[in-house]
Amino acid sequence: MKKIIAAHDLSGIGRASLSAVLPIISAMGGVVCSLPTAVLSTVTGIFDGYTITDLTAQMEKTIDHWSLLGVKFDYIYSGFLGSPKQVDTIISAIRLFQGCYVVVDPVFADNGKLYPTMDAEMVNNMRRLVTKADLITPNLTEAQFLLNEECTDISADIAKDLLLRLSDMGPERVVITGCQIGGEMFVFAYDKKADSFWRLRCNYAPADFHGTGDIFTSVLVGALSRGDGFPDAIALSASFVRHAIDATIEEEWDRRMGLLIEKVLGFLSLPPSINCERL
Repeated sequence: MKKIIAAHDLSGIGRASLSAVLPIISAMGGVVCSLPTAVLSTVTGIFDGYTITDLTAQMEKTIDHWSLLGVKFDYIYSGFLGSPKQVDTIISAIRLFQGCYVVVDPVFADNGKLYPTMDAEMVNNMRRLVTKADLITPNLTEAQFLLNEECTDISADIAKDLLLRLSDMGPERVVITGCQIGGEMFVFAYDKKADSFWRLRCNYAPADFHGTGDIFTSVLVGALSRGDGFPDAIALSASFVRHAIDATIEEEWDRRMGLLIEKVLGFLSLPPSINCERL
């Protein structure tokens, strides 16, 4: 069983970050070693007046303790960070626990703008973290911020250019989510070692939910850690998100609480309902 350091925040209300990482990766056979980056009363952007506590000091103590214990890890998977300084904390963990496959979900923006807790310093530091990653999974807005570009329309050709330039920053694999073209949603991906581009057409969901990026990347990490191929892992990630959305829409449920992922965990052991195509 692969041991995965999961550096994410923990929100008291809202199905995102560690609330998604723990059940998904555990259901896929991985061992999640939680490294909380912050504690929030609720997810940001949904509820007014949320509180947030930065856990940088505790992260550093935890990493030091794990090092003293001599624990070996297989993956380092980072998401929402509580402060720009935590980029250095994650980089120090990457250096300390050598040989880990590093997955960075650069959580800082969506829909053309930064999240409420993020600023230019975080974007600049996230660029440094991306250079240490083997795989990154930005949404389209984050991809364009990382490349210091204005948010524009997307096409397959533009996506390929973004993927190549992001990979040139360091990561061998890049996945860009949330690409809307002509009323349809797409995921675009690139694997430098295989010299392959991939496109996945996703059914458009008639509702917005938070945490979908965390869920997508958590499935991706779980699938890769159990040995799934890269395009199959991407397809399973997108397929699972859609199953979770459909299950949540069917319920009389406060959608501010997020997706009902537990209702569809069984799909993680089944083939994806959609497939990637080469570009």
